[in-house]
Amino acid sequence: MKDKIKKSSHPVMFFVYMSILVVILSGIFSALNFQVTYDVLTTIAGEVESKTVAINSLLSFDGLKYLFTSSYDNLNNFVPFTSLLIGAISFGIALKSGFFKTLFNRITSKVPKWLIVFLYSLLCIVFSASGNTAYILILPIGAILFMSMGRNPIGGLALGFASIASAHGAGLFVNSLDYNLVSTTEASAKLISSEYTVAQNSNLIFMIAAALVIAAIFTLVCEKVMVRKQGRNLLSDDEETVVEEERENKGLIGALVATLVFLIPLILMIIPGKGFIGLLLDKSQTGYVNMLFSDEALFMSNLVSIISLLFGIQGFVYGVVAGTIRKIRDMVNFSTDYLKSIGGIFVLIFFAAQFYGIVNQTNIGNVAAGFFANIISSSDFSFIPLVMLLLLFVALTNIIMPSSIDKWAIFAPTVVPAMVKANITPEFAQLIYRAGDSITNCITPVFMYFVIFIGFIEVYTKNKNEFSIKGCYRAILPYFAVAILVWLLLIICWYIIGLPIGPNIYPGL
Repeated sequence: MKDKIKKSSHPVMFFVYMSILVVILSGIFSALNFQVTYDVLTTIAGEVESKTVAINSLLSFDGLKYLFTSSYDNLNNFVPFTSLLIGAISFGIALKSGFFKTLFNRITSKVPKWLIVFLYSLLCIVFSASGNTAYILILPIGAILFMSMGRNPIGGLALGFASIASAHGAGLFVNSLDYNLVSTTEASAKLISSEYTVAQNSNLIFMIAAALVIAAIFTLVCEKVMVRKQGRNLLSDDEETVVEEERENKGLIGALVATLVFLIPLILMIIPGKGFIGLLLDKSQTGYVNMLFSDEALFMSNLVSIISLLFGIQGFVYGVVAGTIRKIRDMVNFSTDYLKSIGGIFVLIFFAAQFYGIVNQTNIGNVAAGFFANIISSSDFSFIPLVMLLLLFVALTNIIMPSSIDKWAIFAPTVVPAMVKANITPEFAQLIYRAGDSITNCITPVFMYFVIFIGFIEVYTKNKNEFSIKGCYRAILPYFAVAILVWLLLIICWYIIGLPIGPNIYPGL
């Protein structure tokens, strides 16, 4: 066992090694003149022009200059960094005051465990389109929830991360991903038919079915395989304050009242109206989905802060009523203690941010996306082979270019017309893209939230010497394998049967 532990290097070194590998590959690919020419939309009206992109060598003078001068910008531009810091302050209050522990103990004592697992997985899927919020605030709840059931908290993290990342293209409602993809899909479809329009809810029926099926299958994998494999909770709760049950109940009631008081004005601020009503919406847009999810909408851009504030208020009210918070210093100490416990994540984030910046600087992702899009366009495939080809190429590209919007901007102008010519609707092409874009999220280190997952794994690993990248992948790979099969079978069955993927929208023309 000791020899095995010595061979396990810290995941920080994984990002260091990967960064070095990418730098070397960029030099080789640039020397070999790797480049690609693909179509891009120049306007939302549907005009296209050819664009040539080449690999940027980081072994060149400019490349080396970038490596030595970009560390600050890479960290500053790494979105999870500031979001985690903001979320941790309030999350620590809710956790250390005992609010989360008391709440989840009450829930797990009355609700079947399999149902809790299913509902948590579904909650993660619903929040997946919110990006930061899901990974910063919903993911760590899985660890606490599993601990309250006497299970290994790493199991909750793996389930949560798989549900958020691998089911990114699913959901129960029209979300920000629909808003961001539809305009590009419609503009690409207009290259074939100038009158073609794509509705925001064009994938809604399939999305709902996929969310429910994936949550159910993940629950089965968790209950039948992962729980037995990962064992029970071995971490103690010595750090958390223990209070009498009666005071805990009063604290929960107080937190519930505070939640209602918080939600009433929040709901008013996301309802279209004048003045205070609709304050968090982008009122320059038409249509509620656009008002809620546009880049200028205060609701989506500040969702981490909004939910963090809710957690902080819940923890504060619970703590005051239950007696775990007696002065302001207690709140500060709770946040400080939590930040100390997750401090290792910030170290990981620094090296992950450098790796993320290096990959983007090389243009490897753009070249791969353009290359695969051109193959699809020039292929003679149709029907199921064409569907599977798009799914495969998007999934492969996503490993080195996880940005959903940027990737679709490259694929759509080439792929959507090719799909239409094969009698496949643009909406179904978009759906296939969403599936491929989801599948490999949970395994690629280029995905910026991957480091958040492995960081929380370290927090809940009892023996820190056993924390390794291999262990992180071991926890997530069963869900990844299942996600591939579920997405693939759902898409093929939907296509063969011809079921509607949205209101009056079908896979074939």
